[in-house]
Amino acid sequence: MKKFLCACAAIFATSQGAAAADGILNSNLIEIARKSLTSVQNQSFSSGREYCGMIGLTTAGELIVSPARRGRASGCDERGFVDSSIKPVASYHTHGGFEADYDSEVPSVDDVDMDHHRKVFGFVATPGGRFWMIDYRSRTAKLVCGIGCLPKDPRFETGMAGDIPEALTRKDLVMRKRKGGPAAHRHTHEVAHN
Repeated sequence: MKKFLCACAAIFATSQGAAAADGILNSNLIEIARKSLTSVQNQSFSSGREYCGMIGLTTAGELIVSPARRGRASGCDERGFVDSSIKPVASYHTHGGFEADYDSEVPSVDDVDMDHHRKVFGFVATPGGRFWMIDYRSRTAKLVCGIGCLPKDPRFETGMAGDIPEALTRKDLVMRKRKGGPAAHRHTHEVAHN
């Protein structure tokens, strides 16, 4: 897996990488995050654990990916890069395997807060194969693509998380959490956004 992630970074390393460090989201950064998450989704499903890592910018302007770390059932510590000359520009993590009572189809408030604190974009893969991007500047989560756009847990049941909008503010996520788990959101049928 380490070779794949490093090869992925080398393929997408361009001068556009420098734009990511300045807070400009670009297609290279999104594609690196997508490939990194795709590579660990099945491990995340089988272990029921989150996997996480960081994407950084070298002094030469290349985007590189740290190897994914295995976390807990609901949390993961992206330790970043040992080389202090690499500037972190994004985090990536999975949400483990499908569990009907866990609201894992959307980023959590903690996900948004951590990326805001670190001043990095965040990328989240869900058991349903959704791919989210967290904008640390506005504290919003935006759906890059919907159900099945990334590998999907075979146990995933469409509709169990209720209605999933294409964008969520931190306030929306707080309100969603206060209402309870996914059962509280099942009043409407989930729509696949692709």
